[in-house]
Amino acid sequence: MEIRKLTPKDIETVVALWYKASVIAHDFIPRDYWNKNKEAMANKYLPNSETYLAIDDKKIAGFVSMVENFLAAIFVDNKIQGKGIGKKLLNFVKDTRTTIQLKVYKKNIKTVDFYKSQGFEIMFENKEEETGENEFLMEWKR
Repeated sequence: MEIRKLTPKDIETVVALWYKASVIAHDFIPRDYWNKNKEAMANKYLPNSETYLAIDDKKIAGFVSMVENFLAAIFVDNKIQGKGIGKKLLNFVKDTRTTIQLKVYKKNIKTVDFYKSQGFEIMFENKEEETGENEFLMEWKR
């Protein structure tokens, strides 16, 4: 597996992967919330973040997006989750930082557990305004 930087030609594929994974991982949030954020993901969030792709068998298997020391997104194709791709992407960004923070929905237990297993600790909990869902701020330090 190769990790490389996002290029503009990758954006459409990455947004499709993000959307599909988001709907499945966040089944407690209405699908139209994710649908209405596709355009912002393509035109605002991805172009303004430091994004790296996991390439497996010449296909985009997952991605990680950083904004300074904040992990804005990490998603792996649903069909190949559980094969260490997310961990490889996370370790890739950990190698260049001494601290990383992220937000994750409290109800997304599988992902919260993943971050805990990777050395992240819950700093505090608050309610995310747009969805009304509780989320954790988590942090990792070298």
